[in-house]
Amino acid sequence: MKKMLFLLMMLVFVMSCGKGGGSSKTFTLNLSDEPKSVDPQLSTDVLGGTVDELITEGLTKKGKDGTFVPGLAEKWDKSADGLKWTFHLRDGIKWSNGDPITAQDFKNGWLRALKPETASEYAYMLYAIKNAENYNKKKGSAEQVGIKVIDDKTLEVTLEAPVPYFDSLVAFKTYAPLNQKFFSETGDKYFTEADKTISSGAYTMESWTHGSEIVFKKNPNYWDNNNVAVENIVYKIIPDNNSALNAFNNKEVDVTAITSEQAKEFKDNPKMVSKNDGSVWYLLFNFNNKTLANLKVRKALLMAIDREGLVKNVLNGYGTAAKTFVPKGIGIKGLNDKDFTEGVPTSILAYNPQEAKKLLEEGLKETGQAKFPNISMLLNESGNNKVIAEYIQEQLRKNLGIEIALEAMTAQERFSRMSQKNFDLVFAGWSGDYPDAITYLDLFESTGGNNHGSYKNPQYDALVKTVRSTADQNARIPALVQIEKIIAEDVPVGVLFHREKQYLVDKKVNGIGFTPIGGEFYFGSLSLK
Repeated sequence: MKKMLFLLMMLVFVMSCGKGGGSSKTFTLNLSDEPKSVDPQLSTDVLGGTVDELITEGLTKKGKDGTFVPGLAEKWDKSADGLKWTFHLRDGIKWSNGDPITAQDFKNGWLRALKPETASEYAYMLYAIKNAENYNKKKGSAEQVGIKVIDDKTLEVTLEAPVPYFDSLVAFKTYAPLNQKFFSETGDKYFTEADKTISSGAYTMESWTHGSEIVFKKNPNYWDNNNVAVENIVYKIIPDNNSALNAFNNKEVDVTAITSEQAKEFKDNPKMVSKNDGSVWYLLFNFNNKTLANLKVRKALLMAIDREGLVKNVLNGYGTAAKTFVPKGIGIKGLNDKDFTEGVPTSILAYNPQEAKKLLEEGLKETGQAKFPNISMLLNESGNNKVIAEYIQEQLRKNLGIEIALEAMTAQERFSRMSQKNFDLVFAGWSGDYPDAITYLDLFESTGGNNHGSYKNPQYDALVKTVRSTADQNARIPALVQIEKIIAEDVPVGVLFHREKQYLVDKKVNGIGFTPIGGEFYFGSLSLK
């Protein structure tokens, strides 16, 4: 009888350990939606970046509190003029299949991102490298790009102009290495399924059930494997807010984002964490739509939305009505290390329904239209997006007498529609990729891969070029401030608010970080009780 009781207890123990977040060796996170792509050279969304965070590592990697630390490179140095950077790779680093990771792998990945046929939307992230932009725009060859393999462990990079933050830039996913043999074997299936991925990071992708979950396992070939505390990570894909909350309450996930409405229930609960996630949210206008291409119409739509009311009444005070495009938290040398936003004298247009109505009438007259046309707004179906979109819809109806239709969809579908420029309006957001204001302010450069609204302004483009072409803050800061002024006055997008995001974290989880720059999470110190 005792033996039977013991076996029964063991069976219950094993079954409880195998259930979702219940395992002491498994951490489970709600990813909320299927990523558009996890291919490091093609991925542009935060969701894809959260996957790449586990299975790819660059020369440097994200550290705690927004810092960047050595990754596959153990050290680096730069020339006195800041134009030449030399990265020294660690001894014995390997891909998950056992192949050595070499300097050539980095050159492979970077040139693939720049290759015009790849059509990487983030190719411009590598334009700091000499002749990279020329190659990407078919004005030069791959051989002219300033990437030189000295030997298997040494990579030399020549820049167009000094970039003080280049060591943090190379931590970004587009700068990930590429195993040429594996890439050639997988072809157009590269990074589309679990068995078509290869890891340079702390974990390997073991399985991927599209639309449901992605399972990761600790990578035995990772150079810092001994300091990876969690054996398995599971990303559940649960877009529905109520289902995600139920999954957390049922201990099927250990961490999930929640809506501002759900956060009311957990206001004084230690399980809830609220963080400024470094994102700015806005109305994205399609400039191919003649109505929205009119400045007075764009101003009218923005000025008809009470942003303070949106934050207070819809987001329950979580977040800030935006006065600048760049959110708080981006310090900059030359402003006495103050926050960049403190040095910007201009401000996003204020709520003014009366002026908005007048501008709309004038704008429609200029476009030769008797009334506002039927248009729609795309939005993700997860998180706070639906209630925010409904608030915007009601504000425009009440203050301007216009109706806009809402099209809710998956994040993947929204990204696809944006890339195809198949939309009128989008409720969209942007998070910074590295700790410099230009990671936000270059978004609307006319030739940029993420300029989905097709905004074109030669002055804007010239200012972005100025910022990228010098390390002199006396030249950079005025240019950055001027870009903010253009966004406020020319309204390439209708800037709404800077987000504060709420999460529920199970008490067994230690060391997870929530980062505003370079991705949503920091897993470097993750452990389980």
